[in-house]
Order: sequence, then structure tokens, then C-alpha cells
Amino acid sequence: MQSSLITCSHDKLAFDQDRGESICYECGEVIEQKMNDERPELVHEDSIDNRRTGPATTLVIHDKGLSTIISKTNYDAAGKIFSHAMQPTIRRMRLWDSRSKTRTSSDQNLRIALNEIGKLKEKMGLSESIIERASILYRKASDANLIRGRSIKSVVGACMYAACRDLDTHRTIIDISEHLQERRKRVAKAYRILFRELDLSTPMADPIRSIIKFANNLKIPEPAKREAVLVFDILSQKEIVAGKKPDAVSAAAIYMACIRKNVDISQQAISRVSGVSSVTIRNRVREFSKYVKLL
Repeated sequence: MQSSLITCSHDKLAFDQDRGESICYECGEVIEQKMNDERPELVHEDSIDNRRTGPATTLVIHDKGLSTIISKTNYDAAGKIFSHAMQPTIRRMRLWDSRSKTRTSSDQNLRIALNEIGKLKEKMGLSESIIERASILYRKASDANLIRGRSIKSVVGACMYAACRDLDTHRTIIDISEHLQERRKRVAKAYRILFRELDLSTPMADPIRSIIKFANNLKIPEPAKREAVLVFDILSQKEIVAGKKPDAVSAAAIYMACIRKNVDISQQAISRVSGVSSVTIRNRVREFSKYVKLL
């Protein structure tokens, strides 16, 4: 008995562009695989999806990561040295490439500022989302002409502080100014200008996070930490902490908790860690002691 072998003509083909395969629509046989994706890049209104041709664009880099890099060496990709006739052309290309990256003073200012933001990220251990947010705020401030007449570090510190507050990350102006080696008053003034001109809406800092941070730096016992949180909860229920500086409330709650738990600590030690003056701590403790008994 002779069996007849039926073969498919593969007239109807389906293309799986995600896997790079060509499949027969009738029998399901894979005709071709590992095909090159020849589709054009996805072009949007303001951006190009270049995931298949290079790294993604980012606002952390002054030119958004679209710059060219011409090496200072006179060797090509194969390792061969350029001819003497080609070297002047390469030097001219290298010169104009460096000039095109910072064509104006604002471009140069932005390049320096984003470099400072990158340094601050490494020093303070901040996340990529915070750096991206701070870069966006600095670009907005530059477009609104808020940089002129102010130091780059002060505006960078203000943008970083606004980004930390917007993303609910506890960093004080004192911490940022110390890492930037800039005066705190300049950073605070720049932040007030950004808050007013850019119409920022940032949430208030959570005093409980400040309590935990200050208590850890002061190395007070765990019962005193829990007592400080309890003192703050009592004050919050009585609605007397609204409108007051969160760090001052946290420092006063820690001092009151140490008194209630018989922990020997001075107001000067709390003042050095929290950045709140001893006078402010005494005034808050005197005000809060009407609602929470110290002994």
C-alpha cells in the first residue's frame, strides 16, 4: 500500500514581530526565525522611542542623552590611525561638537547644575525618581528666568528639597545645604521663590519620620522612641501641632519623651541633631506640657 505524502504550499504566512518568526497560517510550521525587526521607530509628538537603537532619553543629562561623542584620540573604530589629511577634519569636527553642546550660557548653566545634582545623588543616596524630578524643576526654573542673579548651588538645593518633599522623602534643607556646601538661607530663599513662581504644591513633612531619624542619631533607647511617637499622637489628636515646624515638633516630642522615661539628654544635643534652636525647643515644650504631663 502506497501512502501519499501531503505537503503544505505555505501560501499564507503570519509574521510574529515580537518573536521575529514567520509562521505558516495553515499548518503552523515556523518558516523563518530570528528575523530582523525592520519597523520604523515609534515617533510621538515630542519624543522618539529609541529603545532598539540606544539608551533611553533622560532629563538628568543636559542634552537628554542624545549627544555625540568624538574621542580625543586619532584612531577609528577598527584601531587604525587617521591619515594626515583626515586629522584636521576630525579636529574641526571635535571642536564644533564640543561647542554645539553648550551653545548659550543657559546651556552651560544647565550642564553645571545637572552635574551638581548627580553629585548630590551620590552623597545623599537618593533615588533616580528624585533626581529626575529635581532635574525637571530646574529646567522649569531656567525657562521661567528664575536662575539669573542666584547661585547655581542654591537653586539646585531648592529643587532637590522640593523633589524630596514631593516624593515623600525626608531630607531637610540643612542636610542638603551641608552636602552642597551652600548657606542654608540662600537655599531656603531660592525654595520660597520656586514655590511662589512655579506654583508648587508639596505635602508637609511627616514629623514621625523626623522623630525616628533624630532618635536614631541621638541613640536613645527604644522605649523612649515609642514614647516620643505616643506624645506626638496625643498632640495631634488635640490639634495643636498644625502650622508649626515639623522638626521643632519632633524635637520637642523627643525631649518630652526622654523626661517621661528618665533618659538623660540635653536640649543642646537635640538641637545639634535636629537643627532646631534650643529656644524653639523650650518654647514648644512649654506649650505642649499643658496637654502632656512630663512627670
